[in-house]
Amino acid sequence: MSFQKIQFKNQIIEPVSNIHKETLNDNDFTKILKYLNAILEIHEKLEKEESEMLQIWNDIVSDIIGAIYSATSGFYRLSLASLRGTLELACGSIYYLDHKIEYFMYRENDSKADKYVNTLVNEHSFFTTKYIKFFYNDIEIEQANTDSVSNYLKNLYSTLCDIVHGRYKTLTMTQSVNIKYDKKLFKRFEKILFETLSIIAVLYILRFNYKESKELIELANYSKVVKF
Repeated sequence: MSFQKIQFKNQIIEPVSNIHKETLNDNDFTKILKYLNAILEIHEKLEKEESEMLQIWNDIVSDIIGAIYSATSGFYRLSLASLRGTLELACGSIYYLDHKIEYFMYRENDSKADKYVNTLVNEHSFFTTKYIKFFYNDIEIEQANTDSVSNYLKNLYSTLCDIVHGRYKTLTMTQSVNIKYDKKLFKRFEKILFETLSIIAVLYILRFNYKESKELIELANYSKVVKF
């Protein structure tokens, strides 16, 4: 296979346009947009209260929108793989809120972005029960199990890493390179998108004890790691 401009138009651009229509016609986007708007609320709150993190959160929001767009275009593996970066950036931003000097050094020195989710949990006890207790007193009452938040983070991150690194059963194009609409793959993306957005909402609500948004609470409760 080789592409020239006309082949790219006929075999990529036009099929993707048709996939957009099929995806929108065959799926209810109400919950996707509702949860996206809940994440945008976090962005707006941080813009007012923690503006140092806004540069990271601009990328988080852009990446989420990009992931949704990729999925509606038929690029299911790409959309799923991008969620790992979203989760890493979100966890890193929450970590840096409590480590401002480290954040400024990371930003000004363009330091290596090595705040991987497993590293944060394993080396910094990030959002383990004992970690959360320092800023959220009711965690032992509201959590599903001890360390339910940090365990969920690690399990979700492991799933996303398998996709990024190409574990065989995560591959989506093993039969053909033709781009086409696949409802099963879109629903798989939707599920993992909701899991990713939900745990991000959990982190924000716990860290700031912010319970004024019913939409954000609904999103956080999707993961069932904490009952707000």
